[in-house]
Amino acid sequence: MTDRAQKRKQGPNGADGAGSAQKKSKGGNAGRWKTPHHKAKMAERVDMGSALDVGDQGIWVTFVRGMKTKAVREFQELCDEYGEGLYNIKQPGTDDASTSDNAGEGQGIEASIEDELSSMREQRKPKPERTFAPISTGLECLFFMKTRKPVQPEDLARKICEDARDCPDPRQRKCRYINRLTPVFDTDKATENGIVRLARKVLAPSFSLKGESEADAGATGEPRDADSSPACTFAIRHNIRNHTALKSDEVKKMIASVVGAEHKVNLSNPDKVILVEIFQLFCGISVVDGREWEALKRYNVNSLYVMPRAGETDKAGGSAQEQDSAGKERREKGDKKLCAESAAS
Repeated sequence: MTDRAQKRKQGPNGADGAGSAQKKSKGGNAGRWKTPHHKAKMAERVDMGSALDVGDQGIWVTFVRGMKTKAVREFQELCDEYGEGLYNIKQPGTDDASTSDNAGEGQGIEASIEDELSSMREQRKPKPERTFAPISTGLECLFFMKTRKPVQPEDLARKICEDARDCPDPRQRKCRYINRLTPVFDTDKATENGIVRLARKVLAPSFSLKGESEADAGATGEPRDADSSPACTFAIRHNIRNHTALKSDEVKKMIASVVGAEHKVNLSNPDKVILVEIFQLFCGISVVDGREWEALKRYNVNSLYVMPRAGETDKAGGSAQEQDSAGKERREKGDKKLCAESAAS
């Protein structure tokens, strides 16, 4: 065998083939091959919470399949933007970063070292709870964005959807991976007692309740007026995920049994819609304006961006109003049984 053939077999780092053993994989080794984009993706995964709790409020978010990291980052940035615009909420660290940059100019070595030590001491302190905190569910295409006061989940979801509807050009859209938003006013345990307790608390500002006393009326901290909850129609829309203890009909009957008799069920065109979200051991409830919710495609951001504008027609023909009416008729067909059961209860 010639020397030239031996060199080819030995590889670049010796005769024992050690060079091939040290070959880098695509995933990198000990931090190598991590671009800033990869680091941002890893930080996003680590920063997500993993559990709901009683009393949580926020928004359930569905997103495009296979785009979890991008969807979470996108909605986090969107919430930060709207949080600052609607509630004047400054995210932690934004002011500190600008201050430290300006303070670093013209400092000596000793001052720079002291600043570095101060930043290290700050990192050891427990981080303040964020106004917007994404929580992983372990389910595909779904996560929960937990919010804190003064954010109102329903107002935030509605504003995002209104801006999507009014976007003049779909190419200017702020959401590319987000689909449906479902606000949650409050959360309790997904048991019979927990759901009824939560329903009385969340529905009290919008409905008169059956058998309520002075204590029940004051559960929200505000006195009830005789005209505060005029008679209106309602419908119940629900989702149950990773939960087998309670069935759909049972949940709907629990919620309907709390609402006063003067409020009637109307599944085709309700004044108000009660949204119920059950996930594992927890139940979340909210109340939205029925007609507004339908007009905003049930808070489906993706559908609002591609929705034909007023007076426009799609390829199949027909205006946007005609398409909405046809879709509503299809949805009504599957709800007759619920209407009868709720009315009977």
